[in-house]
Amino acid sequence: MDHMDLSSREFVSRDLVESLAQATAADEQLAILRSALSVELMQPDQRFDPGAFYFVIGAASNSLIQTESPAVVDGQLHFRSCMHDAPMKPLPLDRLQAAIERQRVYLVRQKQVDPAERDQIMDVGSLSQLIDAAQRSGLVSGIATIIQVRDCEFRLGRYQQALQLIESQFQGFQGRAAQRLQQLAREDLDIASGRIKMSGRELQIKRQRDRQQTQAVDRARTRFSRVLEGLRTLVKRGL
Repeated sequence: MDHMDLSSREFVSRDLVESLAQATAADEQLAILRSALSVELMQPDQRFDPGAFYFVIGAASNSLIQTESPAVVDGQLHFRSCMHDAPMKPLPLDRLQAAIERQRVYLVRQKQVDPAERDQIMDVGSLSQLIDAAQRSGLVSGIATIIQVRDCEFRLGRYQQALQLIESQFQGFQGRAAQRLQQLAREDLDIASGRIKMSGRELQIKRQRDRQQTQAVDRARTRFSRVLEGLRTLVKRGL
């Protein structure tokens, strides 16, 4: 996918922006960028593309920017800051050309996804299995989010963003699973004390229904754990 198809919010995660802001040295910021993205030194004969991302090392500060479309108007580069998600004052191309010649401008792209290498760790089927198990558990409110991760973030290699989204869904699931156990415990006490009247047949049906849902919840928890482990490995390896 070309960068012009991406907004800065889609391309740069909040955690990445915060990490860049906390780092001060250019080398440290470049290392942070390389951990998540492809970073290439811009060559003197390269043009600035519309909607593309660049890391520029300045005299006082460094910036991660995205060019506008068109990128160049009247000899000036029009761009916005990814750090602040706001338009910036255009810069003369000759000034930027001098920075390029001093090797202070980098082209930043998404890393190319190697499906074969990725699938050795985790394939798209793991997310499909999680979606099915999450639906059956009845305790996951963000099924659409998991589908988005499978069809967008994961396929495009945005593993850090995918990990954050799945972790958020897992936390919600864990909270609802704990509430369910508490509810079942209260029901057992009420049945034992006689506050809830049930026939033997009704109690048998309830126990069977509760066991079936507990099994579904356990399967969903297992699927979550496998997906999270796979995404953490992909992020750690920088694939």
